[in-house]
Amino acid sequence: MDTMLSLLPWLPAVLGLVALGFLATRFIVNVGPTEIAITERRYLGKKLPSNRAFATSGEVGIQAAYLSPGLHFIFWPITRVIKKAPFVVIGSGQLGVITATDGESMPSGRVYAEDAAGDAHGSFQDPTGFLTNGGIRGKQLRFLTNGTFKIHPFLFKVDLIDKTVVPEGSIGVVTAADGASLVEGQLLGQRAAGHDNFQKGETFLKNGGQKGPQIDFLRPGTYNIFSDMFKVDVKPAVQVKENQIGIVEAKSGDPMGKDDVVAATPEMSQHMSYQDGQAFLNAGGKRGPQEAVLRPGTYYVNPYLFSITMQPQTVIKQGEVGVMISNIGKDPSELFGDDANFHNSTVPAVVKAPAAPADGSVADSSPLTAGATDPEETRHNSGVRARHVVPAGYRGIQKDVLNPGKYNINPLAYTVIVVPTTTRSIEWSENAGAKDFDPFAVVSRDGFMMQVEVRCQYRILPENAPYVVQKLGSVEELEKNVLHPQIDGIFRAQVSKSPAINYQQERATEQLDAENAVKSDLVKYKVEVVSVMICNIKLPQELMHTTQERNLAQQRETMFDAQEKAEKRRIEFQRTKSEADQQDTIIKAEAGIKVAKHEAAQMEERAKGKAAQTRIEAEADADRVKRVGDAEAGVIQAKGEATAEAYSKQVAALTAQGVTSIEVTKLLTASGQALVPQVVAGGDNGGGNGLVNLLLADTLIRNREENAAARDLKKPAADAGTTDQK
Repeated sequence: MDTMLSLLPWLPAVLGLVALGFLATRFIVNVGPTEIAITERRYLGKKLPSNRAFATSGEVGIQAAYLSPGLHFIFWPITRVIKKAPFVVIGSGQLGVITATDGESMPSGRVYAEDAAGDAHGSFQDPTGFLTNGGIRGKQLRFLTNGTFKIHPFLFKVDLIDKTVVPEGSIGVVTAADGASLVEGQLLGQRAAGHDNFQKGETFLKNGGQKGPQIDFLRPGTYNIFSDMFKVDVKPAVQVKENQIGIVEAKSGDPMGKDDVVAATPEMSQHMSYQDGQAFLNAGGKRGPQEAVLRPGTYYVNPYLFSITMQPQTVIKQGEVGVMISNIGKDPSELFGDDANFHNSTVPAVVKAPAAPADGSVADSSPLTAGATDPEETRHNSGVRARHVVPAGYRGIQKDVLNPGKYNINPLAYTVIVVPTTTRSIEWSENAGAKDFDPFAVVSRDGFMMQVEVRCQYRILPENAPYVVQKLGSVEELEKNVLHPQIDGIFRAQVSKSPAINYQQERATEQLDAENAVKSDLVKYKVEVVSVMICNIKLPQELMHTTQERNLAQQRETMFDAQEKAEKRRIEFQRTKSEADQQDTIIKAEAGIKVAKHEAAQMEERAKGKAAQTRIEAEADADRVKRVGDAEAGVIQAKGEATAEAYSKQVAALTAQGVTSIEVTKLLTASGQALVPQVVAGGDNGGGNGLVNLLLADTLIRNREENAAARDLKKPAADAGTTDQK
């Protein structure tokens, strides 16, 4: 109690200090370094206009101006601080979208407020400048980027949104929620200048930006875009992979011609391969499928304007050519005239193929160079629109073909038919691995059902491929509708002319005839036949059995003939060999005979000489010799007559030839010669006694020489006797 009484004198001072402190907090306001203070004028000011929510220039109400960081003196209780608000912080990947709760009314038809105040409000940090310079109430097109801002929390509502990010390999297609209306028939909003990739919405609107899908789009990157105003859909970029092409169809542009299949595309460099849609339209691009295609690569193409489908590249392999049928270009009637008067034209569309040259090659008959029409072709083409082989730039089958390689060809503009140029083989066979058609079942002239298996090889020269397509459409049609029925008919006709066995036996001839017939028929189709081969002929079983038996008998007969011939040749060989073995003996015998004859001749010459020498002596002794000779002659005559009578009887009994043989034998025996000759010889015109006669002559010569020698030896003795007698 005493303590309280002791403090009473100090009570007024304490209360005064408290009151002073209270008043100080009302008149002096401390605003922190990262905040602002919002004040309200309660009394003694101008009345706030009815269309305004915040006061400016001494008006009563919540003040648009705020107190910045620091100490501030206010006239309390006329003005008071109603709230302290922190600074607004916008992150690096964010945007601050502003919605103004006060300002001028939004113009009719607008969804978002243009920033009429411009830079007067310092990025919405000067509320008074915003309100006094025509700032418009509502969601603002201008937004805040990353940073720290002093924003009136009651006047401006800040919503944080993420920045627009378009990743690599994608595009951002934009739809504007505000702007001018699209005109009738317009699909996309046209380009508006200066909006900096839709980052300046107010510029977009001022420069005529239109509401709806936009022809411009965003490429990969990060953008400060007011997402409420511009809706951005991220779409993948167009990826045309290797060995592919992109077929493009424009969804907007001028209308196509009524006869056009694809639209002629403006020069690709003008619109950057469809990546600049506005340039495409400005260059006269048309709606519909485009002639030009996208090659392999990455393209940033607006999918609102262009739809793209992938197709494989046209690949022509080695040994093939590609025949193009153009769906675009000039009307071929400029070359060929109307079809109705086509065949009276000076330039024929199709001409008859000339006869095949002697060397077997296919003659050229280009419709653009030949000089006469084919009546058969005229008949077939009458009343229809003929398919022409035309040069580049005209609709129809192109004369120039595609060589092996890869091509970026639009299949809507050109139809490519691949034609093989290597030798192809088709078979009529039961072989499952190589079967194209069933074997031919044909009837021979003698009524037997036969089955013929055939292989045909043919080829198409590259320069003839367009004409094959012109006449037949494809290689499959050629094989199915030309080769098969023609070869079938040729073989049926041939078999029907021959008996079954003869057809099989004359297979090579029949094959050659069929090949020539097929070649002749296919010349007009520009097809070169390499060969037609009969692979197999199946005859009926009973006919095959009969044929086999006959062939077996013929083979046996041939075998026997061959054996007989071989035996005869063997005998002839043995005879020749024996004669060859005796040649040495024969040659020696002949040489001996020649030597004997020579010696006999010499002896005869010596004898003549000796006879001449002794002639005189002989004449002197003639009388003596005559008497002796007469005596001896008598004896000899008697012996000779006896011998002659014996010989006559022998001849009568044995014939002259037999007696001669006996005498020869005696002489040979006496001379020591072999009775059987070692060398067999013959060949004189007299028969087989030539050698006998030769031996006999040789023996007689020897005997004569021996007798002469004996006489010479006896002569001196005789002479001596004569002398003695004298």
